[in-house]
Amino acid sequence: MTTHTSSSWFALCVAMLASPAVVAPAMASDAPSRAIPTAAAATAAAEEPDQSGEILITARRREERSQDVPVAVNAFGGAQLESTRTYNLRDLQQLTPSLIVTTTNPRNTSINIRGLGNNVSVYNDGLEPAVGVYLDQVYLARPGQTVFDLVDVDRIEVLRGPQGTLFGKNTSAGAVVISTRAPSFTPEAGGDVTLGNYDFRQVHAYLSGPLVGDTLAARLSFSKTDRDGFNVNRFDGSRTQDYHDLGLRGQLLYKPTDAFKLRVIGDYGRQHATTAAAVLEGVVRSYANGTNFPNNYTDRATRLGYTPVPYSTTDRVVDVDANPRYKMNQGGVSAIADLSLPGNTLTSVTAWRYWHWYPHNDGDGTALDAGRDFHQSNEQQQFSQELRIASEGERRVDYVAGVYYLWQEIKANAVNAYGTRAADWFLAPTVDRVVGAAALNNYSYVSESSPVTNSYAAFTQGIWHITPTLDLTGGLRYTYETKRGYFDQTATGTDLSTLTTTQQAAAQAIRSRYGIANSYTARTSAGRVSGQATLAYKMTPDVLTYATYSRGHKFGGLNLANINVVGALAADPVIRPETIDSYEVGLKTSWANGRLIANIAAFWTDDRDFQSTIVDVERNGASFFTNVGAVRSRGIEVDTRATPARWLSLYASGTYDDATYVSYPTSPCPIETTGQVLCDLSGARLPGVSKWAGSAGGEAHGDVGRIAGRDVELYAGGDHSYRSSFYTTANLSAYSRIAGYDLTNVRIGLRTNDGLVDIQAWGRNVFDTHYALTRSAANTGAVTYSPGDPATYGVTLRTRF
Repeated sequence: MTTHTSSSWFALCVAMLASPAVVAPAMASDAPSRAIPTAAAATAAAEEPDQSGEILITARRREERSQDVPVAVNAFGGAQLESTRTYNLRDLQQLTPSLIVTTTNPRNTSINIRGLGNNVSVYNDGLEPAVGVYLDQVYLARPGQTVFDLVDVDRIEVLRGPQGTLFGKNTSAGAVVISTRAPSFTPEAGGDVTLGNYDFRQVHAYLSGPLVGDTLAARLSFSKTDRDGFNVNRFDGSRTQDYHDLGLRGQLLYKPTDAFKLRVIGDYGRQHATTAAAVLEGVVRSYANGTNFPNNYTDRATRLGYTPVPYSTTDRVVDVDANPRYKMNQGGVSAIADLSLPGNTLTSVTAWRYWHWYPHNDGDGTALDAGRDFHQSNEQQQFSQELRIASEGERRVDYVAGVYYLWQEIKANAVNAYGTRAADWFLAPTVDRVVGAAALNNYSYVSESSPVTNSYAAFTQGIWHITPTLDLTGGLRYTYETKRGYFDQTATGTDLSTLTTTQQAAAQAIRSRYGIANSYTARTSAGRVSGQATLAYKMTPDVLTYATYSRGHKFGGLNLANINVVGALAADPVIRPETIDSYEVGLKTSWANGRLIANIAAFWTDDRDFQSTIVDVERNGASFFTNVGAVRSRGIEVDTRATPARWLSLYASGTYDDATYVSYPTSPCPIETTGQVLCDLSGARLPGVSKWAGSAGGEAHGDVGRIAGRDVELYAGGDHSYRSSFYTTANLSAYSRIAGYDLTNVRIGLRTNDGLVDIQAWGRNVFDTHYALTRSAANTGAVTYSPGDPATYGVTLRTRF
């Protein structure tokens, strides 16, 4: 694809990272390194930075300054998220380069940290992500649950590397910890209204205050976002990739004494959209060796008299007839109780959540009635219970210990419905037309599956303060997990009895390549020990160095898909766990009385029994998951923040990530390869990972006087991010490569110092960079991509009182 790149911007980012003279928001002070836990450490970190400008975090389940924590972490306060219009995880990755979020639709969301996490190309209900996302201490078990508006947020922490000791289930690659604002006993209210291009309309609002003196408080939050689509469907003139989202959250905070508090949270979210994002970029007409690609997309279209949309890397035109769309709703209830005991805090986190996903997709990507509807819907629910105890106050050894339980059930329904021209489109022209039409036209196969997970864990972590400047942290977690499920598929189609015996056999062979009745059950169980050890040394009050070794596990699962589990072509539906060994050294520094912080971390992660995709070439290219070998991710991350003057704040971050397949000798070959079935990708890059990524930005502000009796300031800011090239299919097809690109966002506004009025004009991707979220070639040879957001702009009016 053609992209608009601003290499000078990335050069500026690198220069900022390299220069000790760079200046950024104050992130450290001369305070001692010892953390001071509080009774509310895990449930309510400070809403704003402390007086040194630093966000308080709970990466170790206690409230600490980020510069004092020997963990690679990016922390963002609610004010920064609002000012940069970071209202979802996909936008968050522009602020933290090691985080990679790919979302073509909510169910197929991929979240990676340091190159490890979800598989980028295929989604499976029977597997769990390796990056854990936590909302108010509750683990969100499905990636689709993370696609919601981030509204009324207190802070977000992105923890890089294995976090399994303290953060529950499957955080072998890292964790994203989202904390919303708690109810307050001081009345407060606020919100914002935004209008923008593409008929963008957004409203956020919150209201909080006491209900019963200083004992019971409540908080209500509301969000509503609507936007027209970026793509045009030639078939009916409609716009696709629109967005309609509604979110509600209600909270109660009960605090009868200083020693006990209970926070109850209920939320509901609803989202619907018209999809069809895949834009036709071109067609593979020949293999890499120059031989003809038979029955390619162009051949099929010509044969059927279909005129495709013009090939384009910039236009946003699709042509589909199946009314592609989705509806999604989710919600839950959680209760967080904190009880202060002598020298300790006892915390209980109880939660139930659900997530429902109902899509409808065009199966052929054209206006032909060939693939009428290919989709998989999900109805998921989960229950979790965590109980932990944490030490308080000054002591020689700080500790956290607890137990954790998670139950999850997913009910899936997959539909593959073929239309009246399915045989003409999907089958080779050499197939007997009578046989092909009887076999595939109006044929459908429907499957149901349901994995059920039970996960049990016990954990502990201690911090031994060997000296006032030397700490040793050690942690262990034992997890035992069981997973069971079934797959049941039925098929219906034209009665084949009117065909000859030979024709019936040929028609049945065609159906067998696509989908026929199939049923099986599977189960797996395993126990694993995770752990970590960190040695941290305060060289000076402003310089912290540390070294960490951690072992994590991404648990195994079930491949509940249309695969053979018996016979010569049998595939094992059980997928083994991944084992991750991670090594990290880091340096956190503060300079010029906290006006500059500069942190660096070097990491090396080995991942054995990597879970990825295999393609069954004997059964029409059906894909399924299995363990394919080993991968490695190694690199360097640098973060700087500075405040060179009272009126200016700057930041810059950069990541170099050399993520490769160490051993993958039996990978399915990419579509451009012919004459062989399997390719050796050992030593090749991992998909979905950019070798280089960076972000830089800042904000300047200054007083402009008094208006209507209030002090007013003018502010202007910008954020820039860069990502080098990457692949979006597991077999690293050349047609899945996305060229490097960079994005620039700007804002300017006026605000009163008391927060009563803040009016901001903003633009995102202001240079209208054309870039892709995903790119691939289908087995027809059609090369398609899902374009990222174009230039958007608007005006926001925000208030707080």
